[in-house]
Amino acid sequence: MIFVYGDDSADERKQRVSAVAVVVGDEEGWQALESKWIERTNGIPFHARDCESDRGDYANISHDDNKSLYRALTTMLAESDLGGFGVAVDLVAQRQIFPESLDLAYYKAFLDVVQSAKNLAVHFNQIAKLTFDISTENEYNARLLYNNLREGEPNWAKHLYREISFGSAKECARLQVADLMAFEAMKALDHTVGPEKRRRASWDALRATERFDTHSYSSDWFNDLKRNYGELERKVGFCKQDYANWLKERNRQHSISNLFHFMNWIGKRSV
Repeated sequence: MIFVYGDDSADERKQRVSAVAVVVGDEEGWQALESKWIERTNGIPFHARDCESDRGDYANISHDDNKSLYRALTTMLAESDLGGFGVAVDLVAQRQIFPESLDLAYYKAFLDVVQSAKNLAVHFNQIAKLTFDISTENEYNARLLYNNLREGEPNWAKHLYREISFGSAKECARLQVADLMAFEAMKALDHTVGPEKRRRASWDALRATERFDTHSYSSDWFNDLKRNYGELERKVGFCKQDYANWLKERNRQHSISNLFHFMNWIGKRSV
């Protein structure tokens, strides 16, 4: 079995970039990093944003010490046997090109990283067990989406554990590792589309291992999606009106949860 720990991150105002990332490895690899991580963090649950900006638990620690901690943990992760993948979404581009759509950025990124974990499990003929640090507002929909994926495709069910788990990074060093990866994935895009343009030595160190990667969705992807929307509807076999009819027949309101229920219903109908 491979163990996958995931987290999400966004810019401080949650207006420019949203990202989800996972860190993956076997139990031996996780244990080797976990013991070092706990020792180096010295009883303070690591949070990448707070550490970098000298806030929260790091407010009364010198900036140089906080930088040293962040650098040390990044080096530990780079030197471990683990790997990671993150997906970031340009929220400004999403709002500009699809101004009336639901905010599905988190779930698009979540879907991509789950698929990445599944593909890795297929490659090694293993089962991937996923644990995420997630807000309660997203937990229901993330669980729903995960279950839809497993139910909709036999190959997914063979390589994804029967259920997804959720935990707190404050109590789990492995989720703190995922927090660092999610923050780096978010910054990789934010430093491209945001007001501050620069490269991060921390991300360069992870990427140099060739075991950590990120993918982003920005203006080009959203514009392409809009141009080809009609073709996409033909491929998936339904359109907006089908969804509207489904909502009306069941006396439901448009929401992310109902959209996922509709997608699951469509999947079962087409089998």
